[in-house]
Amino acid sequence: MKMRSGITIAVKLIFLLSLCVMVYSTFQILKAPAEAREALRIWDKKREEARLPVNSEEEIPLPEGMVSSPAAPAGDKPAYITGEVIGEIYFPKLDKRVAILEGTGRAELKRGAGHDEASAAPGASGNSVLAGHRDTVFRSLGELETGDRLELATADGTFTYEVTGSRIVDGETRGAVKPSTDPVLTLITCYPFSYVGSAPDRYLLSAKLVTSQPPVQQP
Repeated sequence: MKMRSGITIAVKLIFLLSLCVMVYSTFQILKAPAEAREALRIWDKKREEARLPVNSEEEIPLPEGMVSSPAAPAGDKPAYITGEVIGEIYFPKLDKRVAILEGTGRAELKRGAGHDEASAAPGASGNSVLAGHRDTVFRSLGELETGDRLELATADGTFTYEVTGSRIVDGETRGAVKPSTDPVLTLITCYPFSYVGSAPDRYLLSAKLVTSQPPVQQP
């Protein structure tokens, strides 16, 4: 009786072991094509990336000569230092805050939006120009429409602008940003937004000042 029970247990163990081997073998057979397809997908992706043009030069959102606005009078313009964080710009529609730095060089644009040193200070009379990269701080600039609000805060106060329109110009265009006697704002970035490589055009978003508040005085 005990021998028969032992044989039964042994048979069951052999059956279970055989079943496990069969399941494992089936899994490996099914897994192999999936792994082969994944390897081909990776190869196709690498081959496709190799076909894409390589951007060997860093984009310059604000080419030299594009701004024709004269510098603000010395008495009306704060003495900002290049590279200094001078404020922030908030996009309510995008729920996004971006730091504003003085200057539009490579170092400044890596950290936020750059204020063109030859343009008017935010909130002052004249055309205040901010530049930024299309794939970072100004990634969603194209989503803004006429009537949308922009809020700038600096040591001089808080300034609310209203978008008045946008346009696209060739990156080689000189004097595209015109002077103004009114307090206006121009945001500039490279275009098209999804272009692979160094984008050839520039996207200019214009806004007018609608309200301003002086800085809060500390007690």
